[in-house]
Amino acid sequence: MSLTISAVLRSEEGKGASRRLRKQDVVPGVIYGGKNKPKSISFANNELKKAIENQDFFTSVIEVEIDGKKEKAIVKALQRHPASPAVMHVDLLRVQKTRPLTTRIPLNFINVSSSDGVKSQGGRLTVEMKLAEVRCLPDNLPAALDVDCGNAQLGDIYHLSDVQLPKGVELVSLLKGNDHNQPIARISKAKR
Repeated sequence: MSLTISAVLRSEEGKGASRRLRKQDVVPGVIYGGKNKPKSISFANNELKKAIENQDFFTSVIEVEIDGKKEKAIVKALQRHPASPAVMHVDLLRVQKTRPLTTRIPLNFINVSSSDGVKSQGGRLTVEMKLAEVRCLPDNLPAALDVDCGNAQLGDIYHLSDVQLPKGVELVSLLKGNDHNQPIARISKAKR
């Protein structure tokens, strides 16, 4: 699924200009990286809100249409107002088709409720890590990574090495060595 969002180049920069934009229901942002120079851009607040509702917006390569020209990027940072959910600023990192990128994506724990550890032994899944840092080419970037807990028994501990990796995707921690194989979840006795 490809996500597209429209943006407009902006010439004014700084705190004052950003405040004026927000009062006009526009969110400032920047797109940087790759061979092109950074560009100051802005988004219509309602369009950005709609895009943010889709969880894939944060973990997928998105198309940013800036004054008619499309660029592929990932969300690198999203700043929110400290007292409300309002978006204050968006940082986008350009991606190149032939250059690997590093980003964090969610972990999905599947088949938990049908496992013996939960179904018949009274255990529950305790998640210790919700995101994993991956490295891959933009075309190989998955929206999420699955961890199959279908054979889970009470007391089982799942590590990064238990994550099902699609072809061309690597876990950054495991590239550093086996001693970085962190626990990500466990099946423990449910407290009453």
